Amino acid sequence: MMMAHDKKRLLPRVQVKNFMRYLASVNWVLVACMLLLLVIGVFYINSANAVRSGAVRWQHVQQYQRWIPLGLFLHIVVARLPYRRLADWSILPYLATLALLVAVLAFGTARFGARRWLFGFQPSEFAKFAAIPALAFVLTRTTIVRGWVRLLAASVVALVPTILIAAQPDLGTAIVLVSVTAVMLFVSGCAPRTLTVLATTSVLGAGLFLGVILGPELIPMSPQTHDRIERVTDKFIRPHWRKRVISFAFPDRDPLGAGWNKRQSEIAVGSGGAWGKGYLNGTQNILGFLPQSVSSTDFIFSVIAEEAGYYGGSLLLLLLYAGLLGAIGTTAFLCRDSTGRLVCVGVGTLLFTHIFVNIAMTVGRVPITGLPLPLISYGGSFTISTMAMLGLVQSVAIHGRRPEHSR
Repeated sequence: MMMAHDKKRLLPRVQVKNFMRYLASVNWVLVACMLLLLVIGVFYINSANAVRSGAVRWQHVQQYQRWIPLGLFLHIVVARLPYRRLADWSILPYLATLALLVAVLAFGTARFGARRWLFGFQPSEFAKFAAIPALAFVLTRTTIVRGWVRLLAASVVALVPTILIAAQPDLGTAIVLVSVTAVMLFVSGCAPRTLTVLATTSVLGAGLFLGVILGPELIPMSPQTHDRIERVTDKFIRPHWRKRVISFAFPDRDPLGAGWNKRQSEIAVGSGGAWGKGYLNGTQNILGFLPQSVSSTDFIFSVIAEEAGYYGGSLLLLLLYAGLLGAIGTTAFLCRDSTGRLVCVGVGTLLFTHIFVNIAMTVGRVPITGLPLPLISYGGSFTISTMAMLGLVQSVAIHGRRPEHSR
């Protein structure tokens, strides 16, 4: 029979063994890519704000640096918690974020023509974090695997925050949630016929949206008829949505107004060449051609491409994002249950959509939507929520390989 002192001697060994097993289960590729991207973000947020006065410039950099420890703390906390338990209790943070989204519409702070901020943060960013485990819970607990019940349940979970976010208005984030839901439905084994109906409906809806905006611009008509149509459609389509689509379709129509950011971003990316102009030497940014209001947020990729060039900036970023998405995909592949796989798929889809849309809009391939670049763009809510979402993936990596917990 083991004596008490033998048990005390054995306990530290067991703790060390468990700790080493925990370290071995961590996805270190994900951690490395996340930290490197954050470091790049700090440097280029400083560069993007170089044209500002000294106090304001360092305030932006220091504020971003304060968000990183908070994001790392949330990343570690979420990673330590079993993701299945997080999914089981996901209804609570989901309902909390819905309440915050309603509060934003009621008495949130308006900036740049949108009401998205509440007490200094954006609840829409945390709504994305709350929606992914809630969707995973619904899709893995619904008894009818290939029926309309699963689709209806997932649609309700996704559409409520999507509608509230679109009403702020924040069409870019709403589109991200739709993309995440569609991919999670596909991976969960939703019936192909159902997915076909959804895809067809989405394509027709997008075509109708573009047709309403671009139709009056392409079809010959009198100015009076054109204005009358715009007054009617303005009841359903936000004026700035119309402006962004038209400036994308007709970039030379208003080069000094709606098309300014797009044109200056393209010039910045192209002028960077292979190796760039050097850190803090990007003329489009330093001389103010790329507006300060967007250079550190939506268009920070343009600053990086101009100063570091293709090989030192653009390609490096793409490789780091490929490593991050690859680490998420590997975690999903190694996970033993559908809940963990869906969580990873949701986070991976969200990040891929942000990366693709942000980079594509800086080079003029999609309309400007205002989606930030993950872990690089200035913005506390998005940076912290992204690190927390990566904590969800880390939780799957740590807890998802244990067969005794698989479902």
